[in-house]
Amino acid sequence: MDNLPGGMPDPGRARDLAEFIGLLSELREWASAPSYRSLAKRVGPLIRPARVVPTATVVDAFKAGRRRLDLDLVVAIVRALGVDEPTVDFWRQACVRVHVEAKTGGASGVLRQLPAELATFTGRERELGDVLSLAVAPADGQGRSAVVISAIEGMAGVGKTQLAVHAAHRLVAEGHYADLQLYVNLRGFDAERPAADPADVLEAFLRQLGTPSQQIPTDFDQRAAMFRDQMHDRRALLLLDNAADERQVRDLIPAGGNSLVLVTSRRRLAGLDGAWLLVLDTFTAEESTKLLVRILGAERVRAEPRAAADIVTECGGLPLAVAIVAARLRSRPAWRLADLARQLRTDPAVGLREGNRSPWPVFRLSYDGLPGPAKRVFRLLAAHPGRDVTVGPTAALAGLDTVQAHMMLELLADEHLLQPKESGRYEMHDLLRVFAGEVLLEEEPATAREAAVIRLLRWYAVVGDAARRIVRPELHPLAPPSEWTARPAIRFSSEAEAMAWAGQEAANLLAAINLANDQGDALLCTRLYAAIDWYLSIEYRWHDVTTVGEAVLKNVSHAQDESATAWLHLRIATALEEMGRFESSEAHLVAALDTYRRLGDNDGQLAVLVRFAACASTAGRHDVAFAMMAEALSIARLSGDQDAAAKVLNSRAITHHQLHRPAEALKDLQESLSYARSGNSSQMVATLVRNLGFTYLVLEDYLDAEAQFAEAATMFHELGDTFRHAESLHGAARALYGQGHIAEARHSAAQGDAILNRAAGAQAQHQQRRLEASPLRYVESAAIDGTARA
Repeated sequence: MDNLPGGMPDPGRARDLAEFIGLLSELREWASAPSYRSLAKRVGPLIRPARVVPTATVVDAFKAGRRRLDLDLVVAIVRALGVDEPTVDFWRQACVRVHVEAKTGGASGVLRQLPAELATFTGRERELGDVLSLAVAPADGQGRSAVVISAIEGMAGVGKTQLAVHAAHRLVAEGHYADLQLYVNLRGFDAERPAADPADVLEAFLRQLGTPSQQIPTDFDQRAAMFRDQMHDRRALLLLDNAADERQVRDLIPAGGNSLVLVTSRRRLAGLDGAWLLVLDTFTAEESTKLLVRILGAERVRAEPRAAADIVTECGGLPLAVAIVAARLRSRPAWRLADLARQLRTDPAVGLREGNRSPWPVFRLSYDGLPGPAKRVFRLLAAHPGRDVTVGPTAALAGLDTVQAHMMLELLADEHLLQPKESGRYEMHDLLRVFAGEVLLEEEPATAREAAVIRLLRWYAVVGDAARRIVRPELHPLAPPSEWTARPAIRFSSEAEAMAWAGQEAANLLAAINLANDQGDALLCTRLYAAIDWYLSIEYRWHDVTTVGEAVLKNVSHAQDESATAWLHLRIATALEEMGRFESSEAHLVAALDTYRRLGDNDGQLAVLVRFAACASTAGRHDVAFAMMAEALSIARLSGDQDAAAKVLNSRAITHHQLHRPAEALKDLQESLSYARSGNSSQMVATLVRNLGFTYLVLEDYLDAEAQFAEAATMFHELGDTFRHAESLHGAARALYGQGHIAEARHSAAQGDAILNRAAGAQAQHQQRRLEASPLRYVESAAIDGTARA
């Protein structure tokens, strides 16, 4: 289109969806950068039918890395930005074109973890050019293992992360390092939280690359070696943000020459072998002014050039400071730049003092300009023990409903006091967290601080228990007291939803346990531990189960809570057994069993006896295992606990299989299933049906095996258990093969593989590895190992 209004970006230049989204962001800047909130209000009436459009929906449309855009939403956004109808139609055509082209090309299954790029990125032309040139240059004659870029100026807010993220997005958009992109905040300079442990980072990376939890080594050197092996020959980009020192980074660098590693830090990393060091200085006055214009708009800056220059000077060339001040001015069109410049000059630095380069005056000014409710939320967020927050914990912490909490989080994000992350999560910058903590101590009474923390920790305990009840209702519970309530409440509609919540909040729950432990609150410690222990077990995170559990056990032992102490012994014993530490496990089991017998707790005794039997069976002490299972079964039948009876019989069936007694295993499983169908755990029923299919395979009763696996596949599909759904289809394939139906067998196995392949890249790899280890995986053979655990 040849007659676009002056300065408007041309959507016809977009070569792909990423570039189109970038141009859409430029269009917003061209339209004087209205806030996302005000833009959402304009967009709603322009969509047919007219409706209220959430701010988050509009924000998502501007996020880089999206696979598709809603055409109607894009058209409404363009109209809301004041574009005439012929030009709106031009944008519509460009949007359709890039979507059509996206279907015929581009990388698929790429693991993309890069943070969203800021539309307001400006300046840094020389530094960006250096980074891009080095990143795409061929290795020299001596070769190189990876390119390491370090932006190490010791000033927070200088734009190290923004430059690294911008360079990373540019490189990926140009086709470089397209296999995967990994990102981690190493928390090297965090006043409240310790720096990220490289061992934990390696574990997280290996999980994201699809390595099953139980296959990740506990030894650090082995873990680092596995990571280098997984990354070999991959065209990968790693962004290691906020590093503390060389030691924290060194083992996170791949060995292959196809990878690029971008490191940001406030400390010089001269000891990092093979690194190219970039010292990122503050903005020049020209660059700061460009950033001010980009956010605030050229008209207001031209109207008060002297005041704009004063603001740039008072911000000390710090991009973070300029961005916050510009955002405040943009949202307050009646303000004069001269008045704000005067406030910056008269407001002294507090806390961190680094002359006129300190961000503190800007933090204080931004905070003072917030409405009262937003101020309170901002300072209370400093009391949150975890890395990031969502609406639910924020509402609990501040005593708000979810609508109010969401509004406060969005307002703080608009003011650059929070960083929006993926999936509705928000993270506070390190220095802002320190500042918020100081304001919290200054302005929030001690009783109010304590009450807020208790609300938050109880919320996590209650919601985590609710998730456990959905996924693992058969577990012996250590439930929160009935008077504890989760406000706002979260109701999970499916097991998949509950599992997703636990996965996202696991790190925050572990941090909450540490906080409760530090406060010496035994009741909160145990209930928080119970709220996440079940998830850690499903994910085979046995190291976390033991280390956190043992810390909580010390706290509870002092409180003389015998029931909780016994339960903790049981959970720690379970983890130790899974880790192969049978002798250590047995000591905990004895302690748990003695306590439950003394308390007369039948449910507790049952749980311990079942675990004791499994431990003994694994160790080859089958006589002990059968004796304990007999005692457990007797207790379950006398108490009428059908779920417990089903679990005991299933355990006994597994032991029969280990002793090559499939007929006895079949009897136990049939009785177990009759109990389970009368209970309340559909997951247990599905598991038992699958185990029956496994047993029929061992007995070479392929017709009955096929029927059981078909039923199990349907149940697991309804439960949202993707892996076991696919595994059951593979079991059905083995049964069909045994009947001589080769084509049908291959079709069933292919269906299972297709289900796993629909997952995200790393998750699909993880599930495929689990399937490869399963005795039910389809191979062109009817033989099956009857001693394996299905």
